[in-house]
Parts: sequence; C-alpha cells; structure tokens
Amino acid sequence: MVKRIVCAAVAATMAATLFTGCVKVVKIGEEGTLTGQVEFNPGDSVESIWDSQVIPECESKAADITEVLNKAGGDLTSLGEEFDGVKTASATYYNYSVKAEGATITAVDKDSFYGTITLSVPGYEGDTVITCQIGQYKNSSIRDDMSFINFADFTNQTEWNQINTSMLQKVDETVVQPVYDQLTEGATVDLVGCFTADSAKEMVITPVVLTVQ
Repeated sequence: MVKRIVCAAVAATMAATLFTGCVKVVKIGEEGTLTGQVEFNPGDSVESIWDSQVIPECESKAADITEVLNKAGGDLTSLGEEFDGVKTASATYYNYSVKAEGATITAVDKDSFYGTITLSVPGYEGDTVITCQIGQYKNSSIRDDMSFINFADFTNQTEWNQINTSMLQKVDETVVQPVYDQLTEGATVDLVGCFTADSAKEMVITPVVLTVQ
C-alpha cells in the first residue's frame, strides 16, 4: 500500500513537470532577473542621468536671467511657454532653466531652515528678488523642467517624489557643498539652474552649476 502511494506521488510530480516545464530557482533579492521587475533606486537613477542629461539640458536651454526678468516685467507668472517653459501635468505653473554670469551675492542666509543667497545680476534694476537655494531645498523645478522625465514613466507618486528628493540631494552634495564656504556677501558667482514661476516677484533658483569667481 505504501509502495503504491509513493509511486503515485512520483508519477504526479513527473506529470506536473511535463505540463509546467522546467522550474527555475531564483535567490531572494534577485527576482528581477526572472520577472524583469527591478526595485526602484532613485539615487542610482539620478546618478545615471545627472552629468549626461540633466546638466547638458539645463545648460543648452538656459535663458539669461536678465532677459527673463526684463521680459516678465515684474510678473514671472506671465511668462507662459516662453524660454522653453515646461508645465507639469498636475500643476498650473511653468519651470525654466536660467543662467547668470557675474552675479553678485548681496545677502547670505545660512541660518534659517531654507538657506539662500540673494543675487544682483548685471543689467537688471527691477524689484524682483533673485535667490539661489543653498540649504534645505524645496520645489521640484529641476525634475519638472527636464524634457526626458515624465510622471508616466514612474510606477506611482512615491517614486515621482523620490526622484526629486534624490535630485535635491545631488544638488547639495555636488553643486553647493563644494563652494559653500565661499558663498559670502560680495562674492561673484556664475550659475545655471531652474526655477518655478509660481511667484510674481520672486525667482528662487535651484542650481545645477554654481561656481565662485
């Protein structure tokens, strides 16, 4: 009786193998090699595109800050799609890449939660306040201004937010911190960065390139 049960079990196993094919054993953590679904790593994703795509796109389409401000006439929200402005699918504002050479630091705030430097750019005498973030960073202007980064390419809102957080970490580590101690009142800087036109009279730039002359 026992022999018959064993034989039946073996036969069932052989039949299952014939119908299902070979069984592949995959180690825990390596399931992506079989399913094609690899765990999302925002840090690695940003690292792979920063130098090769983010900085080149910003530099290639960046408009001179003075030109942007003079065109806005005191209301940055009126710019629309000018200067390659990109509007996110879920927002009503535009993001722009801008640049300045020989901008003078007129004020430095390294004490508040959101650290900034205030800038005076050559050729602009208007009232719009120009600041560059150097501390706890806010907004998603870099991510949202990139033509090759789209919400539809991500699995969910969490990944969409994580890619922005990793971009801001990259800004801090590789753009701001190397020159942080040189960012003093009266210093002259060159920069390329992005801003969100969600304020009429304040331009808050997140830098992707920042050098002190």
